[in-house]
Amino acid sequence: MSSLDVNTVAGQKTLIEEQQVKNFVEKQYDISYIETPKNEASRIDAMIVKNGVIISVAETKCRQMTIEQLKSDPYNFEWLVTWDKVETGIRMAADLCVSFVGFLFLVPSRVLLVQKISDKDGLINCRLRLEATKTQATVNGGKVIRTNSYINMLGSKEWKIDV
Repeated sequence: MSSLDVNTVAGQKTLIEEQQVKNFVEKQYDISYIETPKNEASRIDAMIVKNGVIISVAETKCRQMTIEQLKSDPYNFEWLVTWDKVETGIRMAADLCVSFVGFLFLVPSRVLLVQKISDKDGLINCRLRLEATKTQATVNGGKVIRTNSYINMLGSKEWKIDV
């Protein structure tokens, strides 16, 4: 088995936070959030299932920032996700004829933003821009230059998660 970020202290913390997202969306939307294996380098985080049918592919990120920080400069209400992850999610969702959704959990604010990224045909449903930038490589740090997508979260559904 390769060395995965999920096997570190920081990675384990994000797993707990993702479980909070899973528990919330399952109750709020009356769906099943079917996780991909966390001990493997899965290209997506989950499949969303309702009444036994896949309805979405999902990307979930937990960020240690407040909603106010996300709305302010330099973020300007844009969610950074690697383009590779977004492109993979769009393609997988389109192959299954379902939407691709993003769950962004802003942990200090206990706010979950839900954004539909693409429809069942793979057409992007939100504003996003691409830029090659130097960013943190993983939850455990490091730096890397890669193509990132900046997803505008205007129009996203906003929920307060109380745990």
